[in-house]
Amino acid sequence: MTKPKTRPTVSPTQPAGGRGAAERTTPGRSTSRRSLVTSELLEKATVLFANQGYEATSLQDIADAVGVSRSALYNYVSNKEDLLTALVDSLSQGLADSLAALRQRRDLTPTEKLRELTGTLVRQRAEQPTQFRALDRSEMMLPEDVRARHLAARRGIVAELVAVIEEGMDGGEFKAMDSRVAALSLLGMCNWVAWWFRPGPGHEVEPIVTQISQSALDMLLAPHARRARGNSVAAALDQVRADLTALERLLPRT
Repeated sequence: MTKPKTRPTVSPTQPAGGRGAAERTTPGRSTSRRSLVTSELLEKATVLFANQGYEATSLQDIADAVGVSRSALYNYVSNKEDLLTALVDSLSQGLADSLAALRQRRDLTPTEKLRELTGTLVRQRAEQPTQFRALDRSEMMLPEDVRARHLAARRGIVAELVAVIEEGMDGGEFKAMDSRVAALSLLGMCNWVAWWFRPGPGHEVEPIVTQISQSALDMLLAPHARRARGNSVAAALDQVRADLTALERLLPRT
């Protein structure tokens, strides 16, 4: 009886293609070289998926973008689905795991957790906008098993936000409201960063993180918590950050 085939996976640090890929690899090719090529492969494919769509992108397009032959490409991936799988693992599931770890920290208050969660979301969308847009655009083309993992990770992200918001509501830090609506509103605010933010001189990500995090807290903080926080060290630091951002805008650009 033959064993059922499993889908190979690709990651920036692990080659795809399973044993077949290992057998096709020349003895002198180092692990570091393979990792570099695989990382570049995923990066180039992501750009193509985001710009022209998954269905319109062929393996030959990806091979051309990386600068290898199509036959050499099979040392790293078996098909385009492997690349979408890698995006799900690194972007969706990776983010869900990070948010879960933050939510479980006992040294942070719900307000501090929300700030950290928002910052994590904004930074990922700002630093990996092409990856997010590619996955968003290709979501309906995902293989059934990969799509199930992607949707489960998305639900996990929302669940972590809901849990932190409800923790804050239970402790009186946040206003009473529909926690799911609040979580989805916050997530939408963060997700859109991938579409409009363009990094560059005078356009750093941290001021964006500070402003969106503060907007999230303004939406959620109970009035008494807002007053108490107004006299805290954290509030003073936020004001300093806001003042520095305002001063930076006044500086002449070189």
